[in-house]
Amino acid sequence: MSENTASVIDRTIYPMPMFVTFQVADIAAAESFYHSVGFISLAVLGAPDGPPAVVHLRRMKYQDILLVPGEPERGSTTASFSAGGQDLTALAEALRADLPPGAAVEGPSDTPWFTSDLTVEDPDGNRVILTAYREAEADDAKEWVKDNMQSGDFVVEE
Repeated sequence: MSENTASVIDRTIYPMPMFVTFQVADIAAAESFYHSVGFISLAVLGAPDGPPAVVHLRRMKYQDILLVPGEPERGSTTASFSAGGQDLTALAEALRADLPPGAAVEGPSDTPWFTSDLTVEDPDGNRVILTAYREAEADDAKEWVKDNMQSGDFVVEE
């Protein structure tokens, strides 16, 4: 039996240091899609007698998406989030089993910088990349950084 190491969703309201806003054609359909990716609806805002003006989604602390009605432009918005210990292969399989029209799932695939990334595209063409560090290759990653980072203000921990 494997242990689920995914983080518990933080439902507190706090000043968000970063969030992404996705325009969507059908806010209810987009909300449902992101629930399948692992987000919850933290808050729904709008007029009492009208449709939602904003749906605030959250997956983990500081992983917030605001869905707003609009005319989305496919491929115009991408957000990357830590996978937080989630099994990306299992998530990809679950998503592929029930993809709505226009949605897509790519990966998980390994990157040259020692992560495994799962790219999820919603029916409106907004993309979320869930990324997981390949811990088993930590020593190789440190050597790769030393050999490949040409400049910057970074530190490689020993």
